[in-house]
Amino acid sequence: MFIVVSGSIGAGKSTVTRIFSRITGFDPLFETVEGHPYLEKFYKNPREYAFRTQVYFLWDRFDKHYNTIKSGRDVVADRCLYEDNIFAKVQHIRGDMDDDDYLRAYLPHYKSLTELLGPPDLNVYLRANLDTLMTRVRKRDRDMEKDIDVDYMRTLLGAYEEWIEEYPYRKLIIDTNHLDLTCDLHPEWLYVCDAIKTKVTKETLPDIAEGISRLLGSLPKIHDLRDVKRATEEIFGTG
Repeated sequence: MFIVVSGSIGAGKSTVTRIFSRITGFDPLFETVEGHPYLEKFYKNPREYAFRTQVYFLWDRFDKHYNTIKSGRDVVADRCLYEDNIFAKVQHIRGDMDDDDYLRAYLPHYKSLTELLGPPDLNVYLRANLDTLMTRVRKRDRDMEKDIDVDYMRTLLGAYEEWIEEYPYRKLIIDTNHLDLTCDLHPEWLYVCDAIKTKVTKETLPDIAEGISRLLGSLPKIHDLRDVKRATEEIFGTG
């Protein structure tokens, strides 16, 4: 089983990936941020480093996607190959990648690589508005993101929303604006995990779960962290 968690910068993908793996036993797979040879340079000088940054991400995501499928393991991943083009498209719109970079060099490779690999079993899209995203980015206080451009984030968010609406494969959209993503194991995350599991196994949830309250009715009630083990056993059959 291959599940990916997608969303704009600051949406909470790493948190959901980490917590879902802890609850379910899925192997977590994280985006390459530390050790990326161009990312920090890109934030300082996007026009010079946009193409190299995106090509590195493209092949890194392809490699991770390919090896996940080949392994046959249960994996939950922070971002996937299918959303790589969102960033490249934004760089093209902003003029940081010209037509040669984007249309002639990047895009044909992206299309070929996505055609070679099948889609993940489920794409979980974490929806958040611009104010929420900017607040989360500032809270995590990464040096390379401290001067991130609001206009860039606005354009990126718009591109993400267009992408998820057109995404043709199995997906679950969760509004995260009111979720506390700074807590490693908030009890409500069990509801998010149950929604993911239900979508994968039964297809009984709609594509859009607007707000966590939509998920609470038929799931185990959690009043404090002492109930986490019991709820986990009820949802996943394990403690």
